[in-house]
Amino acid sequence: MRVICNTSPLILLAKIRRLDLLDQLYYKVSIPSSVLKEVEAKPGKETELIQSLLQRQKFQLRQATKRTLEELPPGLGAGEREAIALALETRANLVALDDQQGRHIARERGLSVTGTIGILIEARQKGMIPSVRCELDRLIEVGMWVHEVFYHRILQEFGE
Repeated sequence: MRVICNTSPLILLAKIRRLDLLDQLYYKVSIPSSVLKEVEAKPGKETELIQSLLQRQKFQLRQATKRTLEELPPGLGAGEREAIALALETRANLVALDDQQGRHIARERGLSVTGTIGILIEARQKGMIPSVRCELDRLIEVGMWVHEVFYHRILQEFGE
């Protein structure tokens, strides 16, 4: 499966030290150049972990064409715009976005969408992690906001 990954899933997975899930779940992972710029704007351990992904053959830095970028709403963040543009250009199987507006626009354009939590759910379903709750709690600890009702629905639907 070919995936385009936006900034927040990369940063959040790096914060909980689960970038390995991208490697295990997907055949090719493209990181838009504007996403890397957003990541590098706040240097730290997570930035180093994300940069190290680009040393692996499975991960690649890509840049969308100006033409495709111009077809997307200017109100989106640079990372979301380029992730969606690349997904359209490369006919990616999936685009990983947490931003609600970006997810909505991606779906409007016929793209399959997941987010950080969706990656955890997929990893749980494939037996790569023992518990969605454990990883979800770690995401919350590092700053991801999850509505309480949504949190309980995830646990009810996908198990502990």
